Amino acid sequence: MRHSRSVLALALVLGSTAALAQQPATQKLGVAVMDLSGSALKMQQATSGLGGGMPGVQTTTTIALPAPAEFARGLTEMLGTVLVKTGRFVVLERAAMMQIDQEQALAAAGKTTKETGARTGAILGAQVMITGDITGFAYSKSSIGGKMANVLKGVTMSSERVTAEVIIDLRLVDPSTSELIFSAKGEGKASQTGVATDLTKDDKSWSAGGSTSTPLGQASREALASAVKALMVGMPKIAWTGRVIDVRDGVVYVNATAVDGMKPGLELLVFEMEPALVDPETGKSLGAPERQVGTIVIEKVLEKFSTAKVTVGDGITRGHVLRFRAP
Repeated sequence: MRHSRSVLALALVLGSTAALAQQPATQKLGVAVMDLSGSALKMQQATSGLGGGMPGVQTTTTIALPAPAEFARGLTEMLGTVLVKTGRFVVLERAAMMQIDQEQALAAAGKTTKETGARTGAILGAQVMITGDITGFAYSKSSIGGKMANVLKGVTMSSERVTAEVIIDLRLVDPSTSELIFSAKGEGKASQTGVATDLTKDDKSWSAGGSTSTPLGQASREALASAVKALMVGMPKIAWTGRVIDVRDGVVYVNATAVDGMKPGLELLVFEMEPALVDPETGKSLGAPERQVGTIVIEKVLEKFSTAKVTVGDGITRGHVLRFRAP
């Protein structure tokens, strides 16, 4: 039953966004999925209830199970997979994010120039960052047994039950200002009765392709599916933006493809991000103003990028922001 609920919840997420993905005016948002933290991943105290040896009274022993190794990282990978399957997001590859982190570290250390260093808080190609926390985690094994009165003398009945509950909080964050845009919560529960070792064995190796046959796998996927669904339903509309990858011999390379709405002849506005505005009292970034520097027209749409030509302006360079012209 729990497994069916998990599958149904994921199907609802995919179904609820299918219409959006099919609309030609809807572009996919580029998102950077940051590692989920695991504030709730703590061992629980074991509890036991003793029947006192009285006939017909069951003995129940419950033992808390630890989270699998790399559980939070595995959920992060699973989250990226769920987001991609909605058809509404383009998830930035982790390798690219690591490269940005390294560039920002070099820039902070003064080992790069203003022109070559990655701007702190900005991730090329990402309109939003998704961060989150595993705020609820319960994972336990219960052994239930006892002598059954008036059945067979001396016969003891017992069974093993594994139960899991996972709660995940997701947050949409502006990558330039670190402002919270929207938050959503998802919860998943599952339990099974059988041989305890069979119900937990697949949890020893946790990854994006982790087993859904175990209660923990079912609860995790259900929590992710419900959190993403809540995110899709409630988040505000975020305007699509792209970036200039590079300009070579008059050809502008754009980090967007057909899934982002690119097609030959499409005109895009090009903006330069000016220095961020920082509140002098709080030190908080208030965002950065933009200055339009030109327009480009898409010429070719390839698998991983598109090419364009400049129609207005000069000085267009890597990192400049691209937007659709307002209707």
